[in-house]
Parts: sequence; C-alpha cells; structure tokens
Amino acid sequence: MSAYDGSQLVIIRSTVSVGTTRKVVLPLLAKLSGKHEDELFVSMCPERTVEGKALQELKTLPQIISGNNQAAIDMARRLFEKITPHVIEAHSLEEAELAKLYCNTYRDMNFSIGNAFCLAAQTFGVDGASVIRLANEGYSRAKIALPGFVAGPCLEKDAYILTDNMPDCASKNFILAARNISESLEDLVVDWVRRHVDAVKPLTLTGMAFKGRPETSDLRGSSSVNIAKKLFAAGYKLRLHDFVASVEDLEGLQLGEVFTDLSAACEGAAALLVLNNHERYERLQLPESLAVLDTWSACKQIKSAVTLGNFLLEEGTTCAG
Repeated sequence: MSAYDGSQLVIIRSTVSVGTTRKVVLPLLAKLSGKHEDELFVSMCPERTVEGKALQELKTLPQIISGNNQAAIDMARRLFEKITPHVIEAHSLEEAELAKLYCNTYRDMNFSIGNAFCLAAQTFGVDGASVIRLANEGYSRAKIALPGFVAGPCLEKDAYILTDNMPDCASKNFILAARNISESLEDLVVDWVRRHVDAVKPLTLTGMAFKGRPETSDLRGSSSVNIAKKLFAAGYKLRLHDFVASVEDLEGLQLGEVFTDLSAACEGAAALLVLNNHERYERLQLPESLAVLDTWSACKQIKSAVTLGNFLLEEGTTCAG
C-alpha cells in the first residue's frame, strides 16, 4: 500500500461487518494517503459467486456497486460494465454491505428451516427427509431444503458477521437461532456415533470437504472436519477420505490415517460416515454388514443406511435447537 496516493479506486469485495467500509477502510486510506476521506474513491462491490462456479457466475450475476462519492460509483460502474451487462447501484456503502450479508444469511436460514423441520418430524416418529420430499413434490409454493450440514467459509460465519454490531432485538435472535439449528447437527451426529459405534475399531469418515456439489476440495469451515475433531477427541481412531480434497490437506488435519480408496478405508471399519453429497456416492456399493450413517441421503445404492431424516427415531422423540 506504500504506492497508494488516494487517486486509485479501492474496491471492497469481501464480506465485512456493516459499517466497515466507512468506519475502518476509509480512515485507514486517508491516513495512508494524507488526503481527506471525501477526496478518496472507495467502493463496496460485494462478490457473490458460489464456490466451484466463480468464473462462470462473475460474468452472469448482477454486480452490486456503491461508493463513498459519485466519482467512486462511476469508476466502479465503468469497471464492472466490462464484465457483466447488469450493474446495480446501491444507495450507500452500508446497503451494499448488507446485500452481501443478506444473500448468504438468507441461504443459511433456508437450509436451517429444512434441518429444523427434519428434526421436528422425528419427534412425531416420521422420517424428516421423507416428509420434506412429500411436501415439496408438485407443489410450487413449497421449496423446503432437504436436511444437511450448512457450513463452509461463507455460510458458517455470515450470520455472525451480520449480527456483529446489531443491537439485541428479535431479528438478531431469529437469525442466530437459525444458525444454531444447523450447528447442532454436528453434535447430534457425534452423539449418534458415541451411542452406536464401538471405539475399538476404526471409524471411516468420507466427504471431508464442506460440500460435494459443485465439488470442491475446500476444507475450510467444514462440518465434516468439526465432527472429525470431536470424534478424535473422544478417542475414536479415524480414517479420512474425500474424492476431491488432497492427501496433503487431509493429512494436515492430523486427525487420522488418510485413504485415497474408499473401499480400502472401509475394510475392518466399525462404521462409515458419509459427510457430504458428492455425486459419486450415488454409485457407492458396500457390504451390507457395514453400518453407514449417510448424512446427505447421497448413497442411493445403500438401502440400509441411516440418514439425518431418521437417525433420531430409534432414540425416541429427541429434538435440538
């Protein structure tokens, strides 16, 4: 930043707490340049692409722009009009910051509703995933998400960033309650394993990246990694596998032996936990004697697998959140 003299346009693309661009970035740039904040050109233009499709979506998604003055807005518009035909101007830096946070938190809360409904169904002795599919089928006004982990480098944190400097209110409590529902799944899975799986034999975990579709090797913020850490701390001998994540990254977790072949990882194992929804699980075939907890209902060929839709039924009417 030593070459910064205040004449350049500075664009904030990252997810930040509301007010960061105006209260943190602008004063810092004014100090570096020796100019007044009004003389600088700063834009908040949130990046909203999904991991795995960033290059494609950068050219097709509407780009939100904002600025601390009209000159900054005009500069940002000229830049992004070279990338996409659809540029939207926010009324303020804060509005642009909120738009980014709203997009990810909205997705997070939608998924949380699916998880909450899934857990609630099981208190009535009903498979949660099955009833969600039933409610959605052919009914355009029902688009309830199927149960699954809601994590990764964006969705695990944005609800907290949004509420970071928000005064206590009903909205804040509602947002955080939804986040807590999805986070609770990790502990429920760990509790299920501790009740049903003997710690003497190895336990195989597959799907360590935070999601499988679109496929990614990203382990950041992964519920799978969080579950592995908790099981490792509980004394389980773990075997780790992922179709995309590198051996080096998996070994770097230092949570157990890493396998590139899933069949080999399952030999002699006490159970298999399938922790993301990669498409290759649809074709997976394993011995019927192996206990499988399929947290995404991804293993179409394994009819005996326990899923998030029914994993609490045998325990009685247990509900979390």
